[in-house]
Amino acid sequence: MYAHVNDADLYYEEAGTGEKYILCMSQIPDPDQKGWPYDLAPDGYHVYIIQMRGYGKSTHISDHFENDWYDIWADDVDAFARQFGIERYVYTGLSDGAGIGWHLCLRHPGSLIGFVSLSGGPHSRKIGSINPFRKNHISQTAQPDMVLKWATYQKQCMLSYAKRYPEGSALNQEFREKAEKLYADQQHRSIEEFLINPSIPFPHVHTDEELLSILSEIRIPMLLINGKKDAILPPSKVLDVSAVIPGVKVVSYQDGTNRVQYDHRQDVHDEILLFLKKYCP
Repeated sequence: MYAHVNDADLYYEEAGTGEKYILCMSQIPDPDQKGWPYDLAPDGYHVYIIQMRGYGKSTHISDHFENDWYDIWADDVDAFARQFGIERYVYTGLSDGAGIGWHLCLRHPGSLIGFVSLSGGPHSRKIGSINPFRKNHISQTAQPDMVLKWATYQKQCMLSYAKRYPEGSALNQEFREKAEKLYADQQHRSIEEFLINPSIPFPHVHTDEELLSILSEIRIPMLLINGKKDAILPPSKVLDVSAVIPGVKVVSYQDGTNRVQYDHRQDVHDEILLFLKKYCP
């Protein structure tokens, strides 16, 4: 399904019904619509998963927004909500999608009931103006087999989760199917998708002290879920905001990676549901 928002056609998926809304924006929606955040729909939540402009089935971008990407994406989320008559919602996002959530907290605080971040910072300024993982990603775009390498990487990631479960089990089979679907889908990824460089959230802020001062103004309930083994955004590069933002809950998994929603599927679901029952009952 598509919604025309802010001069872009945004692909989206929908799960559940009712008026307890959860919005999520991501580069790559789950290939078989299982797990986070789809698994919140049976608990009574109306979930919309929106693909970020610039990626996949959404409008691709030839012009660069320089350091304004996260603002653009955040505005897209809120405009999407308005188009569907949604006045207030919980926002959840993973990695870049979580970065969008931080910008929503400052640009559209009146729309947010709460914010659930997975593997999403906030980034310390010590990481530099661009995440090293993204920098390496962009530098490889000149390679003729870049798209195939990316598709293979995504497949191998999913297969690594399949190996955690007994052969023939439901979850083993699910991740094997995800791997094949991702491999097929990502072979169609365009070079302009690889070249998108939003930097890191709040790229105009140059020091951790300044960023903490800005974030301390947020008064939105939030749940931050991270993994200690996140290679893309290591814990040492994440600012501790629990001292400056009231009501923040931080959950950290010792063996969690950047895809913590796959590492601890049921636990992550239960933590989010506990948060939702408190702030969006």
